[in-house]
Order: sequence, then structure tokens, then C-alpha cells
Amino acid sequence: MPRGLRIAVWTTAGLMTGVVVITGLLFMIGGRKIDRRFAVPDERLMLPTDSASLAEGERLSLVLGCADCHAANLAGSEMIDAPMFAVLPATNLTRGAGGIGADYGAGGFERAIRHGIDATGRPLMIMPSADYAHLSDQDVSRLVAYLLQLQPVDNYVGGRTVGPVGRIAAAIAPRGLFPAVEIDHEAPHPGEVARQVTPAFGEYLTRPCRGCHGVDLRGGRVPGAGSSAPTAGSLVPDADGLAGWSGADFVRALREGMRPDGTILDAAMPWRTFALHTDDELQAMWAYLTSGAAAGAE
Repeated sequence: MPRGLRIAVWTTAGLMTGVVVITGLLFMIGGRKIDRRFAVPDERLMLPTDSASLAEGERLSLVLGCADCHAANLAGSEMIDAPMFAVLPATNLTRGAGGIGADYGAGGFERAIRHGIDATGRPLMIMPSADYAHLSDQDVSRLVAYLLQLQPVDNYVGGRTVGPVGRIAAAIAPRGLFPAVEIDHEAPHPGEVARQVTPAFGEYLTRPCRGCHGVDLRGGRVPGAGSSAPTAGSLVPDADGLAGWSGADFVRALREGMRPDGTILDAAMPWRTFALHTDDELQAMWAYLTSGAAAGAE
């Protein structure tokens, strides 16, 4: 065999061996991250029983998008079925057969919502808990109280399995797949926020927006989205965002999905969920976004 050909063969074999070794290492690291256990402080929630609080808990389940993944009756659905990446059902949240409602209890739901972990402490996958970690004890209590009295529905959705691509992704970019990784589990939870048309209340309501629009709300590429995915727009009054908008324009965009120039918001923007906010809540969000404090938020 000519010397040049031998070198080419050895180089190719070395590269292939390196790829196999690196892939194997990433597979193992991803598996460890998937099976990691988180220990979080116990939270004692005072669950309300009055009808107004339960109704607010139901509204919160809609505002926070629970039904988008877990189905309208919250009895679970097949969310992702891509064996090479993951087979990932959205859990049945009721007390029916196949559901977790009877086993989780208040503490289990609190840990899933604000910490992104299951009953064993394993990180939940693609559960947007990083968007919910800031929720006050009162709002979490209302939501959990509502979840615990859901009508039982028998529905077995199965467990998750993470394929080789998902394991490698977990090793490389665990934050996007497992929000528990990015949550400060020791952070104190806020008290009840005064529900008034103020920047303070608007800041509380817009916390979930940072998952797509960035911590400074100036927009950009959405973390974990593919290169072909649209970028998130700026939510502050700059040239790339809400400059020239009025409060009425902002409310219309979240009520109807339409910008002031008549163009329609991208389908990736969950404006239909935000449309469930009250008028005062939308006005509080606008007050915060135009207060000058939003772009400096951390």
C-alpha cells in the first residue's frame, strides 16, 4: 500500500475512533445528567378551599399554559414521539388511573412546578419550571389546590425514554432540556404581589417572557430553538421592539395576535395564552415594559 494511502487510512481510522469515543462519552454524561437527583427544601403550602381561589387556580393553569401540553382536561397527551431523541408524554395530572394526582400531593406538585423535578428528584424534561420558579406561594397554592381537585380521568400515557440523540443533547445543552439545571432551588419565594396596575406587578407577570425574549427582554434567538426558528422580538420600547406602540396596541397584540401595522404575530408567540390575562394585568405588563426598568432586569 502506498505510503500516502496508508496515512489517509490511519488518519480516517483515528478520526472515526475519536468520534466513537467522544460520542460514547457524551452518551454517558447525558445519561448521568438525566438521572441526576435534586434535593430541594420542603415547602408547606396553605391550600385554599374557597371557590374564588379554585377558580383563580383554574385560570392560572390556562394562563401558564398547562393545557397546551397536558391536554384540555389535564389528563396527559403524547407530546414528543421521536425515539432517536425522546419519547416524551405530558403526564396525566389527575387522580385517575395512570395519573399522578393521588401520588404527588401538594408537595409533589410544588416541586414539579417551581423546581422542575419529579417525585424521585429527577429533572423533568422540557417542563417550563424556570418560567414558574418565581411564582408566589399564594399563586402556587391556588394552582395546586385546583390540580388536586381535578376530575379523575383514566389515561395511561406511559413513561419517558430518552434516545441517543437526546442523551447527547443532555450532555451538551442540559439547560434547554432540563430547566431544573438553571433554577436556584434555594432562592426564597416571593410573597403575594399587589394586583394593581403597577410596574411591580407587571414585572411579576412578565417573568415567563424571559425564557424566549431574554433576561433583558430585548429579544434574540430563542434558547434551544433551531437555526431556522424565528427570533423573539424585543419587548422594550426600542427600534427593534415596541417603539411607537401605545398601551392599546400592546393589549390588542395580546388579545388578537396583531401588531399595530396589521401583521400577525408568529405562531410561536403564545398570545392566545396571554389573552387570558385580565385588562389590569395587561396594563400592568405594559407599565413595566415601558418603565425603563425592564431592559435592565436580571
